[in-house]
Amino acid sequence: MAWTAVPPPFWGQRERKEMTRTTLEFHPGDLTAEEAVAFGRLLDQGVADLEALLGPDLPSATARAGRIRYIVSPRIEISRCHGRTVLLPLERVRPRSAPYLHETVHALLPSAGEHVWLNEGLACHLESWVSENRGGYDAHVFTSAGDRGIHAAARRILETEAGRAVLPWVGAHGSPPRLEEDRGGVARPFYVLSQSLTKHVVTSVGLGPVVGAASSGDPEALRKLTGRSGEAWKQDWLRSIGAPIPG
Repeated sequence: MAWTAVPPPFWGQRERKEMTRTTLEFHPGDLTAEEAVAFGRLLDQGVADLEALLGPDLPSATARAGRIRYIVSPRIEISRCHGRTVLLPLERVRPRSAPYLHETVHALLPSAGEHVWLNEGLACHLESWVSENRGGYDAHVFTSAGDRGIHAAARRILETEAGRAVLPWVGAHGSPPRLEEDRGGVARPFYVLSQSLTKHVVTSVGLGPVVGAASSGDPEALRKLTGRSGEAWKQDWLRSIGAPIPG
């Protein structure tokens, strides 16, 4: 582990902690040395766990090399991923509620095409699965159900008006209006339903075809790789979790 000072211009002077697979950057004083070491190790192990799952199924065109860069700052309001750089709010890192595993999935598996439900659902699914079966923690940004309880959470969401309103975009292309602006009323039900549907597909056909579909820009990739379209998977998923199927 190596410590260096990161020069401006990005938000002033920062410290950098380099691990095997990751680089952690933060403002002096925002994290103690002990906090930085602990979080750096957590990031590095998270990347290792996800690479072990995703690596064999990533197309060569989307495979990435080099460290993933994580920037922690009080000036960051919402966790984001931009290429190989993950931005995390300091206020979430300290209490162990930062969605670092979710954003790491995006860094390892760049979004392609317009199947937003699949890209976000896969990131949510792997965040929960890895934290429950390998290590690290689930940020529980939109639900505390975790991988084991996501289908029950989806059933509850579908009993609400908000859940029914976003359902047309789950298993389809595009995303519901105001997904970015309304995190509670739109993003929350959309992400929970997308995670549940993605888990259903992964459980049915395995992780490989789902990773292949998520990394493809082909709108028909899910059907070609799994034998069913997103809409067909949605109908099967709704039946399997005991939810009403829209007429």
